[in-house]
Amino acid sequence: MPNVIVVPETEEFTNHVSHENVIWITSKLGIPKLKENNATYIAPYWLHGTKGVNRIYHIAESKPGKEAATFVLGNSFVVPDHWTGMGQHRRFEYHALSTFGYVEICPGLLTREN
Repeated sequence: MPNVIVVPETEEFTNHVSHENVIWITSKLGIPKLKENNATYIAPYWLHGTKGVNRIYHIAESKPGKEAATFVLGNSFVVPDHWTGMGQHRRFEYHALSTFGYVEICPGLLTREN
């Protein structure tokens, strides 16, 4: 089963996610290990406004970098009930896709669990 990498995000990155379809994880937060954790989806955990995860994105492309890893966002899926189950807000975490009420039909395509 795929996992979701959940990344804490501040207000200043709202437009990058919503309009530029990109999320960065700085190297100070750690090095994401997507393959080892079977993480094919990413979710910003908003630390402002209505806190939590409101949308999950398929990772269309990931690019490691010296300063930050870049994640290009693909299809997105609304999390109907804001998810607020992140253990801490200073570092990214991995969570099972089912935690958000979704199952994968095929890579990049999700459906709600029954």
